[in-house]
Amino acid sequence: MAAKRTHAAMNAPDDVDDPVGPEDELMFIALGGGNEVGRSCHILKYKGKTVMLDAGIHPAYDGLAALPFYDEYDLSSVDLLLITHFHMDHAASLPYVLAKTNFDGRVYMTHPTKAIYKHLMQDSVRVQNTHVASSTASGTDGYVNQLFNEQDLHDTLPRIQTVSFHTTHTHNGIKFTPYPAGHVLGACMYLIEIAGLNILFTGDYSRESNRHLIPAAVPRGVRVDCLITESTFGISTQRPRYEREAQLMNTITRILNRGGRVLLPVFALGGAQELLLILEEYWTRHEDLQRFPIYFASNLARKCMVVYQTYIDAMNDNIRSKFQASGGTGEGGPWDFKFIRSLKSLERFDDVGGCVMLASPGMLQNGVSRTLLERWAPTEKNGVVITGYSVEGTMARTIQNGPDSIPAVMTQRQVQSAVLGKKAGGDQPVMIPRRCTVEEITFAAHVDGTENRDFIDEVNAPVVILVHGEKHAMGRLRSRLLGMGKFKVYSPQNCEELRIPFRQDKVARVVGRLANEIQPPALLPSPPASLDEEMEGTEEGAEEGKKRRQLQLQQEGQMVSGVLVQNDFKLQLMAPDDLKEYAGLTTTTILCRQRITLATASVELIRWALEGTFGAVANISDKEEGVKAETNGIENGFSSKGSDETQQHHTTFEVMGGAVRVICHQPSGEVEIEWEGNVMNDSIADAVIAVLLTVESSPAAVKQSSRMSGQNHDHNHKHDYDAFGDSPVDEKRENGFEKELAVRNPHANVSPEENLNRLFMFLEAQFGEEAITPITTPKLRVDNITNPNGKEDDDSMKDDVVRSKAEAAELARLHELGIPVPGLEIRVGKNIAKVWLEKLDVECPNKTLGERVKAVVERAVATLAPIWQ
Repeated sequence: MAAKRTHAAMNAPDDVDDPVGPEDELMFIALGGGNEVGRSCHILKYKGKTVMLDAGIHPAYDGLAALPFYDEYDLSSVDLLLITHFHMDHAASLPYVLAKTNFDGRVYMTHPTKAIYKHLMQDSVRVQNTHVASSTASGTDGYVNQLFNEQDLHDTLPRIQTVSFHTTHTHNGIKFTPYPAGHVLGACMYLIEIAGLNILFTGDYSRESNRHLIPAAVPRGVRVDCLITESTFGISTQRPRYEREAQLMNTITRILNRGGRVLLPVFALGGAQELLLILEEYWTRHEDLQRFPIYFASNLARKCMVVYQTYIDAMNDNIRSKFQASGGTGEGGPWDFKFIRSLKSLERFDDVGGCVMLASPGMLQNGVSRTLLERWAPTEKNGVVITGYSVEGTMARTIQNGPDSIPAVMTQRQVQSAVLGKKAGGDQPVMIPRRCTVEEITFAAHVDGTENRDFIDEVNAPVVILVHGEKHAMGRLRSRLLGMGKFKVYSPQNCEELRIPFRQDKVARVVGRLANEIQPPALLPSPPASLDEEMEGTEEGAEEGKKRRQLQLQQEGQMVSGVLVQNDFKLQLMAPDDLKEYAGLTTTTILCRQRITLATASVELIRWALEGTFGAVANISDKEEGVKAETNGIENGFSSKGSDETQQHHTTFEVMGGAVRVICHQPSGEVEIEWEGNVMNDSIADAVIAVLLTVESSPAAVKQSSRMSGQNHDHNHKHDYDAFGDSPVDEKRENGFEKELAVRNPHANVSPEENLNRLFMFLEAQFGEEAITPITTPKLRVDNITNPNGKEDDDSMKDDVVRSKAEAAELARLHELGIPVPGLEIRVGKNIAKVWLEKLDVECPNKTLGERVKAVVERAVATLAPIWQ
């Protein structure tokens, strides 16, 4: 199982206050390429979206051992697989993923990458996946089952989609944009955006200007949150390019002049094309070298040269200008070589005299390059020049250590084939003496340590993940980056799970009619500089600055109410009527109704019960209407027979601001509860129904029902009894009780003084009884103390009479609003906080106390508000 290592366990900052949930963590797993070079494959997961980066093999291993650790992760959950370039260590296991696993996502790569990938993998199927270098690795006497066959490759090619540089694509809520990486033709970096989190994956990249590729550059205008970058060369620094080119030509010339042969192991595609341009240019300038032939032994490269001639636009200005100068026909163009010959097979090679041979593969594990190495290694005149990066465990790395002999891999295979699969010489491999010279002059299209650090510093991402580097080199680069003190740096091993928290602000776009209701913040006019200097330090200046800040806060703090719609990670706020137009959604409103019969409960009794639970209840309608009733000849309050018309009285109450409507039908006793169905209204309706079902069992209802049952059934009533059933209404009116009936419930009509007392009780419970003191002097506004012309007068500010009048006017205004006193003073120790009741503003020099008081006051208002209304 994959090991887990959280962000907090490694480099958590000290200022983290609140923990971050799993949904806000970026998960990263290296299935390959962690503390190693080879089988690059990485998994990113954020907000439920999963991206897989590259799918390569390890050049030092064979068979299943060369694959990334695919069994450590469920590939069926991967939404997207992005291939950076066509090299074997980044793309060679893609057919296996598509044909042999449960992967069901999309695959993307650039146009040149797919064109070359097809030829490269066909060659790989025919050559590499049939044999292994040593039978001891597999135990199958030199033969293993193929990871995939040519039919698998053919069937999976249509599933690969192509993209172009600098174009943004979206799949399942994941945005990605490819940028030139400068490594090989078609190689790209990917900028990935998931829910606003930007991740830049460099793959293999180079910032060095060469003869045919566009160098990598930092994407402009983008904030990168996480950078995943290669660390191939660690902190090593390469010499300038012109020095390396001069050393290469001097080495080749020295070997040729002594009568030797030069072997340049290269990748068939990528670095080989750059070397061909260098050699062609040098041979053109030096006629004395033109007698030595240059061979490029790669059928694959010969096939793919058509791709290089096709995608001229993906190369730099040097290639494009040469192509245009040739007339666009290809003849005489940048890839039409004069001194370089294509060698189809070694059988046609006349191995006589000095020559320069570019042969693949670059790791010298097998193939043409390994055959020529075994053939030329015993001769002192010959030389091998390693020009690319050598992976640990390959012959290209081993031979640089100067061994006296090398194993005869290709020669031994030929011997085995001659004896029908039986090894020559027993279990011991045949060794070949090495007397040729070996030099390393790297032209690997990778950034060196300095270029990588400069790129990381320029991107300036807070989190950096290092991949594609050997453990020692990667560790040194990580230490160097941590020493800069600007990044969180990780170098995970294979199958080690990282969880990195990222806090992302959620931003919703307001659309439709709601957008028209928002007032854009207006730029406040700036006063003249001279006026600022004059008013600075004065009371007028402080008051003016405060007014400007309040106006700015009012503009910035607009409240907008609507429906929040999320599509993938895009949030939109809109009015319910705009859902169909902007979100493609239809709305349905469910109107819920329930009827119950309360035979003995009058309208006044129902209202009393509702006010006792929910506070003030609004009476929105009282109306009468005639209802025909069949009496079958029986008198029902009238002397007529047959179809009679009975007068029904409807009284409608609104509970909790109209969330629930209660319609009382008299004299039938039917009560209809009506509400718009939603979570909140359903809860309120349940509470209303619970109150109504118990109202008949109240003492008042029992008393009224008893009184009514004791009456004779004379329908010509002389008196109408009130809601409590204790005396007729007209009798109460005569005795002056009409005024008492107006006050139905102590919770429904609360005086301002009672509200203030309740607030005092709440605050005293928090801060103590002696800490709360009313403020009797109001807080004057600027317009309270200005002269009749509307301009501030310094003399009026100092005039006690004017100030007293202003205070009296302000008190009167507050009393009209139902505010008994202007504010409250809360004293805790030596600190004093003032609460102004009109807008519940809190003033306190101590920030901590001020925030606490504000929180308590807001909680008090939220608690008492249902009773105040």
